[in-house]
Amino acid sequence: MEHLVERVKQKDQRAFKELYDLFAKPMYNICFRILNHEDDANDVLQESFVKVFQNIHQLQKAELFPAWMKRICVNTAIQAVKNNKKMVLEEWEDKPGMVNLQDERDILEETEFEQNIHAIHEAIKKLPDRYRIVFSLHVIEDYSHEEIAKMLGIVSGTSRSQYLRAKQKLIELIKKNKSNVRSFEKVHSAS
Repeated sequence: MEHLVERVKQKDQRAFKELYDLFAKPMYNICFRILNHEDDANDVLQESFVKVFQNIHQLQKAELFPAWMKRICVNTAIQAVKNNKKMVLEEWEDKPGMVNLQDERDILEETEFEQNIHAIHEAIKKLPDRYRIVFSLHVIEDYSHEEIAKMLGIVSGTSRSQYLRAKQKLIELIKKNKSNVRSFEKVHSAS
C-alpha cells in the first residue's frame, strides 16, 4: 500500500487507476448503503475519489489509507444526503421496549441463512433514510454512536434511538416479507 500511495502522491496516472480499481467497489457499496440510489452513489464515489486525489499529500501514513478513504466516502455521502433532503432524526424517549428480542432471534437463528441475508439487504434498502444511514454506519461500517452523532450533527442518544428504530423496522419488514412468501407458496402449491 505504501508504494502505491507514494506513486499516487507523485501523480503517477497508473497508480491513480490501480488505487481506483482497488477501492472503487467497496467504497461504492458504502455510498450506496447511505444514499440508496445507484446514480447518487456513483456521483458521490467520483466526488470522493477527487477529494482523495486532491488531498492525498495530507495522508501521513500510507497504511491508514483504507480508513481515510472510507471516512471521505462516508462524509461525502452524508453531506449529499443533507444537501438533497431534510433528514429528520428524532429521539425515541417514550418507547423503550419496542424491539422484540425474540423476533430478532427468530430471524437470525433460522436455517435459511442465505435467504435471510438477502431479505435483510432488501429490508435495509426499504428503511427511511434516517434509519438506514444510522443502521448502516453502525452495523455495517462499524462506527460508534458517538462517531455517527458527530458526522450527522446529532447527539449520540439520537443515533442510538434511530438504530433501535431501524432494527424494529427491519424485523417488521422481514417478518412481513416472510409471511408474504409463505402466502405466495400456499397459493401456488394449491394450484
